[in-house]
Amino acid sequence: MNRRTRRKAESWRGPVSGSAALAMLFASSLALAAGPTGGTSASEQQRLDALSGNVTNLAGEVTQTQGEVKTIEKAITVAPPAEGVAPATVGEHVSVVEKDLGDLKNDLKTNLGVSIHGLVDAGYEHNFNQPNGNTNLYRAWDEDGFQLTQGNLHIEKDGTVGFVTDINVGQVANSISAATNYSQVSHVGGQWIDPTQYYLTYTAPLGSGISLQAGRIVTLLGEEIIPTYQNQNYNETRGFLFTLGEPLTNTGVQGAYTFNDYVAFTGGLNNGWDDPGSFNNGGPTYQGEVTLNTKDKSLSLVINGIWGPTLPGHSNSNLGAFDPILTYKPTFVQNITLVAEYLYASETGPVVNGHSATWQGLAGYFVYDWTQLEAATRGEFFDDEDGARTGETQTLWELTQTLTWKIPEVTGLLARLEYRHDNTNVHVFPNNNFVNPTTGAQQLWTGQDTLSANMIYAF
Repeated sequence: MNRRTRRKAESWRGPVSGSAALAMLFASSLALAAGPTGGTSASEQQRLDALSGNVTNLAGEVTQTQGEVKTIEKAITVAPPAEGVAPATVGEHVSVVEKDLGDLKNDLKTNLGVSIHGLVDAGYEHNFNQPNGNTNLYRAWDEDGFQLTQGNLHIEKDGTVGFVTDINVGQVANSISAATNYSQVSHVGGQWIDPTQYYLTYTAPLGSGISLQAGRIVTLLGEEIIPTYQNQNYNETRGFLFTLGEPLTNTGVQGAYTFNDYVAFTGGLNNGWDDPGSFNNGGPTYQGEVTLNTKDKSLSLVINGIWGPTLPGHSNSNLGAFDPILTYKPTFVQNITLVAEYLYASETGPVVNGHSATWQGLAGYFVYDWTQLEAATRGEFFDDEDGARTGETQTLWELTQTLTWKIPEVTGLLARLEYRHDNTNVHVFPNNNFVNPTTGAQQLWTGQDTLSANMIYAF
């Protein structure tokens, strides 16, 4: 019986228990009326007989009510009727609806190979600098105050020929739409809807199978990703490498092949960094990934690279990045994950003051999982030595501590608490606690601190 059914039954048991208690009260009254000697007058005997009759009647009502409760419980919690037989009770109607929904889900998955999933991430974040406009500088998609961080709808079809679609709303969609120069997006009020991924898949029957993809695909680069229902990050906020140093999506074609338990390769051609709408850069951008790992996957090295022309009309201007990621899960210490990522990127040509630019960064993660509770610490630095990514020649660093509680008995429900400190060697972070009385401008600090609490549900 489900929880709602139990509560309905308990509402009937209330009067049943009350009737039983009343019966006991009458029985006690009979004993008291009899007195210590057991003698009674004629009038007292009449009253006792009347009370005895009432008790008998109440006992009969209790028995009748208990029978009605059992009948109701049986009517509510039932199996659907046999095929071709119309449902006769409320419980049978409910069972028929549940069966139809289950059959529909099974048809989509089993018969059509289509899976539909979703993710919702919402919460509250406080920036102790209290900047104007609720803007957290150099953050991917989190801001000061209450927010819908991400709503994601994931639709996927398995098989030799299939497809993958990821549609995002919320702050994730706002940021991706702004960063990827995608012109054909739709508004919902002040919000964006971003078709972050939509690509065809085909498994070519060569060797162990070559997985081919064509369309708009999230980048291969980076330890951190744009979350989906089955793949989320250790921390709630995105780091500087993700936000400032790497592409988000690419539009093109790519293929992946797993040679054996130790080596896999992915390679492809695309239109460049975050620009799915144009292909006038003088040639395609090349992207590749080599994965090396032990057989038990306790140690893995993923080497990503991307290189190609970026500026329209400037085929001699190339943007590229080299991004190795090392992951270690020691077998002698359970539930620990260690990750290190290094990024080096450069853009040739007239990028900053007529010359090229470079940037680089390093990130480290220490994660410990207690099954229901997970603690993740991230530390990183990002050197924007020419100011090409932030507009300032600076070196940033940050430290983030995240606690994730996997709420029991609710599959896919997470609660997160995170504290983060950002710092740089120049004064760039606005602080509303100190405002110039003449100009109204906020004082600029070298750091900012944020505290956030989020709920995430993946299904």
